[in-house]
Amino acid sequence: MTISNYFQFSATWPKGSDDVAEILLRVGDSVISRIADTKIGTNRDYFRASSTCLALWLADNWWRLRWETISDSGLPSVDWRLRHELNSASGGALWPPVMIFSVGDRIAFAPSVGKRVVDGPQSYIFSPKICMVAAAEFERELDSFFDAVLGHCAKTDDGNALKVLLNQITTERNDPELAGWRRLEACLGFDPDAAPDEVVNALVALEKIAGEDGVEEAAHAAPGTSAAQSLSSVIEATRESKVEIDLSLADSLQRDWNLPSYASPWEMAEAAATELRSKIGVTRGLLDHTNFADIFKARWDDLKSATATARNLRYGARIGGETRSRVALQTLTSKPHDRRFELARQFGDAVWPKDADFGIVSRSKSDRQKFQRAFAHSLLCPFDHLQRVIDVSDPTPEAMKIAAKKFLVHPSVVRNQLVYKGYLPFENTNEEAETA
Repeated sequence: MTISNYFQFSATWPKGSDDVAEILLRVGDSVISRIADTKIGTNRDYFRASSTCLALWLADNWWRLRWETISDSGLPSVDWRLRHELNSASGGALWPPVMIFSVGDRIAFAPSVGKRVVDGPQSYIFSPKICMVAAAEFERELDSFFDAVLGHCAKTDDGNALKVLLNQITTERNDPELAGWRRLEACLGFDPDAAPDEVVNALVALEKIAGEDGVEEAAHAAPGTSAAQSLSSVIEATRESKVEIDLSLADSLQRDWNLPSYASPWEMAEAAATELRSKIGVTRGLLDHTNFADIFKARWDDLKSATATARNLRYGARIGGETRSRVALQTLTSKPHDRRFELARQFGDAVWPKDADFGIVSRSKSDRQKFQRAFAHSLLCPFDHLQRVIDVSDPTPEAMKIAAKKFLVHPSVVRNQLVYKGYLPFENTNEEAETA
């Protein structure tokens, strides 16, 4: 249904059916809707369900599916799951056990929380792999699916209700100001018209400092009614900070990384870190304190001892000037390995959205934050060098601690590198989403 046909969300109606359809959901080579029918011993790539029930659920949750990301830790809330887990749709169908959520300019399809296999004569042949599709393609395919359902089911009561709802969404999407409001509501975790006006207005007012992208990252980092206050506090902490760093090296990267157009943030970050190491002449091994601080045209003693003005806030940030950026840090002076990682993330953020004067460092699962974390991992503990100091086929906890000391990083950095390269298993969906 789309030009590239990488993502398919299609419906076919059997003869005589005015609503129930055979629905196919596919992302690349992963057929999410593939079902094993044990009763007759066959597999099929579609599920049967009310097409209008599905279309109404997708339309009801359109803004949140498109713009809201997954929680940064722990299990998603019940409210979040109702808006993002496909099997929360009404109609009593055997819905695919999949979660749909945004990471920015891409949409993730991930295994649902909890039980993934349905007992009975039919069950999904489910792959636990997280799949990603470009957000623009996701929007196009859903629009095509909506058109198909309206064309076939227009005369039903649900078809009429769907038409009214889709007309409303189209009006919102075509109005830049209204679309921006809906988008910000969704980033905050609210349904349309459910976010307090004063919160959204306060965030919009902060766009003159943080920019539109910065405000959305802030909404992902601290969703809910306290989002504007959190961002205002972080901006104040950044202005109060004495930490100034030069990020001009980020602008000097050529970015000729020879990566496919669908490369993940992790792949791009790894390539960017490799290029930076090459540029500063430290292509292998430990990036010591002096060379690390030189990246920022600063002294390590100054960076290490600086007060963390954002230590009690939800996230850190940077505000750029003509030559140097002022940074609000969260990590304590007593943990230099954590401070190195945080500063490396700040540099990575300057690489990701080129020429952005404001950026935050948070725990959220947007692609921008994932790029920062991956960049810090690869800059401070490159996997090609890590595997020279640890047996990746048998990475014991003690060996990971020894390797971490060699690279001046926290042991979790070593473990994450081994997880993301496939030598250790993912512990949860959040870990897997980090590399997708």
